[in-house]
Amino acid sequence: MQISIKSLLHNYLSQLLSIVTKIPQEIFHKQLASNMFSLAKNAKIAANFSLRGYCPLVDQKIVTFEEDGSTKEGILRTIQKTLNYLDSLPEVTDLDSSRRINDKAGFTTVDLPQPQYIHQYIIPNLLFHISMVYAIARHCGVTLSKGDFDGLHKYPDNFTFIDGF
Repeated sequence: MQISIKSLLHNYLSQLLSIVTKIPQEIFHKQLASNMFSLAKNAKIAANFSLRGYCPLVDQKIVTFEEDGSTKEGILRTIQKTLNYLDSLPEVTDLDSSRRINDKAGFTTVDLPQPQYIHQYIIPNLLFHISMVYAIARHCGVTLSKGDFDGLHKYPDNFTFIDGF
């Protein structure tokens, strides 16, 4: 059984939506380091990566629903609009290795067959930017668990694997 790419992207974006819901507005400008994107920018990039990956699979122009500014409400709307649009697109049942997709990766161009484009470029980048949102939020004291990231793990409140905390 093969998992749907659309379902996979939808799941990751839903978890991002859940994480962002728990983050207070005052830390959306925070960064892990001065030369890295802010929490808000990472959330926007993550939402955009899902459509950068999926739209080419269904021969649709890549769209973004990025709202101006870095407000929590704007980012939540961006993610929700992205989820809604993704849901409206047709299902891809198979990735075609004979079809190649081009995209920018930093200062280089990637040109990959559909399966590699999704599995080696889109999903790792989507997860990277979601991880940055999670890491910045945790670094700023937001109570999140692995369950917030994957939607599967469950822990009691105040649980820790680290002794002494």
